[in-house]
Amino acid sequence: MTEHKILRVDLSNNTFEEEDIPPNIEEKYLGGKGLVAYYMYKEIKPRTDPYSPENKLFIFNGPLAFVYPTFTKIAIGAKSPLTGTFCDSYAGGSFAIELRRAGYTGIIVEGKSDKMVCLKITRDEKRLIECDNFRGKTTYEVGDYFTGYSILTIGPAGENLVRFAGIFIDMRSRPLSRPGVAGRGGLGAVMGSKNLKAIIVRGWMGLEDLGLRIDLEKRSQLINRYMEVLKKEVVPAIGLGSNLPVFKLSAEAKILPVKNFRLGVHDKWEELTEDGWRKIFVGRHTCPTCPVACGVKVREAGKQTGKIEYETVAMTGSNILVVDRPHVIELDEVLNALGLDTISAGNVAAFATELVERGILDYPLKWGDVEGYKRFYYDIAYRRGVGDIFAEGVARAADHFNAHEYAVHIKGLEIPAYDPRGVVGMALAYATADRGGDHLRAWTVVAEISMRPSLEDLVKLVIHLQNRNAALWTLIACDNIVGGFADPEAGTKLYVEMLNTLGYEYDYERFIRLGERIYNLTRLINNLDGIYRDRDALPQRFHEKREDTGWRIAPDDFRRMLDLYYRYRGWDERGAPTESLLKDLGILR
Repeated sequence: MTEHKILRVDLSNNTFEEEDIPPNIEEKYLGGKGLVAYYMYKEIKPRTDPYSPENKLFIFNGPLAFVYPTFTKIAIGAKSPLTGTFCDSYAGGSFAIELRRAGYTGIIVEGKSDKMVCLKITRDEKRLIECDNFRGKTTYEVGDYFTGYSILTIGPAGENLVRFAGIFIDMRSRPLSRPGVAGRGGLGAVMGSKNLKAIIVRGWMGLEDLGLRIDLEKRSQLINRYMEVLKKEVVPAIGLGSNLPVFKLSAEAKILPVKNFRLGVHDKWEELTEDGWRKIFVGRHTCPTCPVACGVKVREAGKQTGKIEYETVAMTGSNILVVDRPHVIELDEVLNALGLDTISAGNVAAFATELVERGILDYPLKWGDVEGYKRFYYDIAYRRGVGDIFAEGVARAADHFNAHEYAVHIKGLEIPAYDPRGVVGMALAYATADRGGDHLRAWTVVAEISMRPSLEDLVKLVIHLQNRNAALWTLIACDNIVGGFADPEAGTKLYVEMLNTLGYEYDYERFIRLGERIYNLTRLINNLDGIYRDRDALPQRFHEKREDTGWRIAPDDFRRMLDLYYRYRGWDERGAPTESLLKDLGILR
């Protein structure tokens, strides 16, 4: 078995094929996001219906998985049913390592099964198992059944094609390692559309079995250096873990989403800060090989969860005025079990609550109503009543109610937990993110708060972060660790050294160029689906004065920012990479 192999699974015909990744393609796109983008461009035709058998699910690890510690994330991609765009989402846990130990760099799932199935990969077999008995089971129930494996699964929301259903890894009532969630873009609904409930993997190979060309001495030296960096920089920076320190930062900067982004802070925010969660902290868990242990277990008033994150606390807490910890924990567990993205869920719930408040929607829901939100989320997951409307996501629900002025999304992807009226670089980052309104392509919050860069410098920063992160997500580096480096650029250079112990010949500049190639390729994919400048637009709410501060983003100011961005990117005025740029990057010949 070679070191860069794909398992292609055709659900329509119940067939399996192994294929090598061509060396020139592997060198050009490496892994993770790069290979997801390459194969999506090559194999999915423009205008493909995301729910059709012709859409494919791409699952790739990175070249450093199982070779260096902390590289445990898996990249999952497909055409998004929520946005119609390129979509990649990432999850930790043990799946990337177990897939690598099974000898595979990736899995490509195509077609559609006529029955509910699970894909099983072990040393002894690769087969599809009929699993209609798992229909309707939660992510936790499926995880508890398949002990001894890493499991990638969907919940009832994915089965019912909720457009913001996620894909969940190693979710168990008593997890052995940190669970992972690929939440964004509705990729769980793509799995559901294929009647694929789960993929279970147990690897069997050691590092020496994979045929990798490794400089073992250099590898050992780099691991020792890396462990020191993690100990001295990353562990102190992440604090309690799960990005919870960001809550205080957002609240003090007044960029916390509150009441569907109408306010930027509320008077009970301190209960939901890192210090508040520390009071009910009961333990940590971590991804395999990672010493950071950023997974946080909390328990209060009979409620507990092992999967709490800043985005969840902000979006399914503050944004809907659920401001006490036990109730945030309760909603988090409901959403994880049902298989829903907590960012989109919190955004959709806030939108629905505002519609009720304005007399547009007749449904028993009000701000802070935990029981009402639980009922609402179950209605969405099972498409009951009005839940069927909101299961389509906030953009389509806004179409239904003719209420676009209250819908906070870009390209159909619900906005995460930073109000860009207080950090305008995030407005550009959201608008130009390749999967819709997203913060992980470029996160400018700390730079804007601490340095207040000029408009020109801010645009350049967004472009650099998009390129750098696109490259990092080929490895696949953990964003929690990258964010904890004292100097992320130095951390990136350390990762390049790690990559080169496998026989590559990258330097920092070439690595950033790799990210630029990938980001332009995903833009090309979106262009071919008709996504141009008119879709790089902010929701109306961000052009309006906020109720508490009066902050707004003037349309003319945003247009100037977007013009600069296109110019520095080398894109034309429509927001398309020029042919000469695509050739220069090696995307077109």
